[in-house]
Amino acid sequence: MPKRANRPPRRSAAQRRARRPEPAPPAPPVSGPAPPSWRDAWALVPLLAALALAARAWFPFVGEPIADDFDFLEHARSSGSGAWWDGGGARFYWRPLARQLYYRLFGEAMLAHPAWIAALAAACLALAALLLYAALRRRWPGTWAAAAASFPLLLEAGRPLISSPTNFQDLGALLFSALALFEASRRRLANSLAALLAALLCKEMAVVTAAALPLVAMAMHPAGERPRRARWVLGTAAVVAAWAVAYRLVIVHAGLLLARDAGQDPRALATPWPLRFLWACRESLNDSMSLPALAPGLRTAALVALGAIAAALLASVAADRAARARVRGAGPWIAGGLAWFALVTATLADVYPDWRPYRSPFGALGLGVALTALLGAARPALLAALVAVRLATFTLAPGPPPAIDTHVRGSYSLDFSKLVQLQRLVGETRRELTSVLPRPAPGTGIAMHYFPQGAFYAFAGDQSLHAWYGDTTLHWATLEGSVERERPPAALVLELQPSPPHQVIAVSAEGLWHLELGAGHIAREEWSDALRELARAESLQHDPDARVFTSMVAGKRALALGGLGRTDEAAREAALGLALWDANDDARFVLAYARMRAGRLREAEALFETLVRTHPQDSVLRRLLSETRQGARGERPRP
Repeated sequence: MPKRANRPPRRSAAQRRARRPEPAPPAPPVSGPAPPSWRDAWALVPLLAALALAARAWFPFVGEPIADDFDFLEHARSSGSGAWWDGGGARFYWRPLARQLYYRLFGEAMLAHPAWIAALAAACLALAALLLYAALRRRWPGTWAAAAASFPLLLEAGRPLISSPTNFQDLGALLFSALALFEASRRRLANSLAALLAALLCKEMAVVTAAALPLVAMAMHPAGERPRRARWVLGTAAVVAAWAVAYRLVIVHAGLLLARDAGQDPRALATPWPLRFLWACRESLNDSMSLPALAPGLRTAALVALGAIAAALLASVAADRAARARVRGAGPWIAGGLAWFALVTATLADVYPDWRPYRSPFGALGLGVALTALLGAARPALLAALVAVRLATFTLAPGPPPAIDTHVRGSYSLDFSKLVQLQRLVGETRRELTSVLPRPAPGTGIAMHYFPQGAFYAFAGDQSLHAWYGDTTLHWATLEGSVERERPPAALVLELQPSPPHQVIAVSAEGLWHLELGAGHIAREEWSDALRELARAESLQHDPDARVFTSMVAGKRALALGGLGRTDEAAREAALGLALWDANDDARFVLAYARMRAGRLREAEALFETLVRTHPQDSVLRRLLSETRQGARGERPRP
């Protein structure tokens, strides 16, 4: 009987499955060739995202030029042919496409129809998102491409790109970078390099785009159809080198500065670069999820939701071998997107600690690609959850402020809320001024009254008047020392009111002058003379919306009447003054003193407390507050 041949032991089905080699990591799914954009329903998503951003950014003075805009407009109006080789009206950076060219093309429309410029910015953002979508759609399904392309738009920090003309520097870099990436996805080297140069001439951070172009050109095509890498690497390197040489020559020739040259705070200068980089990463990540503008409770809820998505991602990857394989297959996209975000954020470390949210959308482009690839590969439901959370945080962020805060400041860490208030302040000033003074005589001076000092920079000095009227002899006058002059120092005074609907009102310069004369009489206890000057001031002001002016007259009159012993009349005038303007300290003092004399000590104490908080160095107010408190407690005043 023949011997049986030696056979390997039979393995169970479980053993065979365990030894089966793990499949190669798949690439992100592609459902056939991408349809033309006009027939691709998912291409509507980035367009709708741009429309949603524009709707969330819109307010009556959207697009109003402020601050640096006036410098750029003045430069575009008065500079000659050599003006391309300087800062375009600023001391920092060389950005000729976003400054010189942009303001030469659209300067007149910017002044006449600011909302048109905001609409143009919204269209540019829509085009950028559509180009990014079309580039990604060559390798990604429509859902992925739509999520990534709309990511830089569906964030609260993107609203300044629409509302302020100055931010075309960031918007232009984003638009032309998207165009460069789109052209690279089609292997059009010359077009891609031209778009890259345009992006660099808008803002320096577009150098990150140059690093991405060769990688995009390779990644968007199968191995057999890929263009030669060397051509793309050498081409982008040549463009960046030529731009860098020109940039250096302009910096030296025009004496321009960079962000690091502007720092004056020793503590900021002493902060190590890695800490500044981590600060920029934190701010950029918060902006990418629209967290800073949310109320604390909503911000906490959003962080919990984002944490749940992260936990679900880790659990899915840990438990599912197929998910791990898909994530590895999407690794180049994840790594590339994160590298884009990190490199862009590194360029922002030098602005520490002055954060401006409008800088975030450019870096968010890469973060959106990375998160879309990661979550979409691991589990599509997680990508949908992230989109839902970001839509919620974007929608729940407060809208544009409806009023100007009388203490608004904006020259430092300018967010959307401050930007809108400054644009409202400048826009209402322009509207009121050009209405009551359509054609001022050359050399006319116009003054501001009770405007917040922290907002003066928004007018760029006299250049705002030059831009509005085209007359370089007009100037902003000061009201200081006006009582020492024989006539008012300004032809017109604009006064900021505490609340809408009209917060900037023209008041009589002569009336304000008589008001100041009356205040001088009060200081010298010349009560009857003061009442006469105040009556003259009141007769010269005819607009009932000038509540601050009317309140000031009432407050000063209350002081004069109190000085004459006409207590009841003084109290009535003081009450009127406070009703018109709750920051009227003259009226509050008269009421507090009247309440104290009448024995209504609790009311007097509250009024004196408010006055002491406003004037903590005033010894008389502190003494009156102490006496009132002691009287309210039944104590005898201390000597």
